Amino acid sequence: MWGIAACLLLAGLATSAQAERRMFSYDPISPDARRLTGAGLTVLFDQGLLGARPIKVLATGVPAQGLLMKARDRDLGPRGLAGLSGVDADAALYEIDPKAEQGKIYVRAFCPGATRLWLSFSPIALRRDLRVQALGDDPKAPGQIRVCGTLDFSWRGEWKLPGGNRPDPMEDWTDNLNGVR
Repeated sequence: MWGIAACLLLAGLATSAQAERRMFSYDPISPDARRLTGAGLTVLFDQGLLGARPIKVLATGVPAQGLLMKARDRDLGPRGLAGLSGVDADAALYEIDPKAEQGKIYVRAFCPGATRLWLSFSPIALRRDLRVQALGDDPKAPGQIRVCGTLDFSWRGEWKLPGGNRPDPMEDWTDNLNGVR
């Protein structure tokens, strides 16, 4: 009997652990968000049992996208996000991959002079506003991380992704979207 219960539990966990690919768009509401994103930001993410994991950020108004990599808090110094003034220490931390897509453009635009760009995200949820903080290194002061901008967005809508197939985030499939739901 315990064997059957354990199998059912594991099957349930495996099913619920599968992520669903989703995409939300946001309108800029803070000065930094308007300055750095213009028409807003779109986030491609996987929604799983434990929350959302951003994969890409896309400029809503222009064809620019940055691939996100999960970052380690210690990359920002010994205390991580908690060691930076004015930053949400509980945010999810990701780094823009400067070698993929327009990653270098994002680094230059969001944090001029930096060679690395981290983005901290408030929770991504349906009909919930989003805060993204841009953090960059300072090549002239190794080990120093600075806050380059605090970007606040209001939730705009969810994109309906094509045909139930998971999009390849490395392809430009935005021409095939069926609109916003």
